[in-house]
Amino acid sequence: MIPLEPQPTIGQWYQDAQHRYFEVVASDEDSVEIQFYDGNIEEIDMDSWVLLSVKLAAEPNDGLSPFEELDFNEGGLTEERFQSQDWSLMADFE
Repeated sequence: MIPLEPQPTIGQWYQDAQHRYFEVVASDEDSVEIQFYDGNIEEIDMDSWVLLSVKLAAEPNDGLSPFEELDFNEGGLTEERFQSQDWSLMADFE
């Protein structure tokens, strides 16, 4: 019998019925570990995988994902702009 749902493939992105994007990060015959686009990780059993009603999806690329680093040089930002100030001057405002 051919499975109706896409089989979990490590590195592949999927979208579930609630329109949540996630990537399969680990899998064995009993369970699947998925990481949602927001960074949360869940482990589900294979029976639950079928209930997710997943479909294949392209990797989301709208802005930064939670695990990407901001490049300060992009967009004219500099690291110096974000350095700490002399906070002792703030004591004058008490």
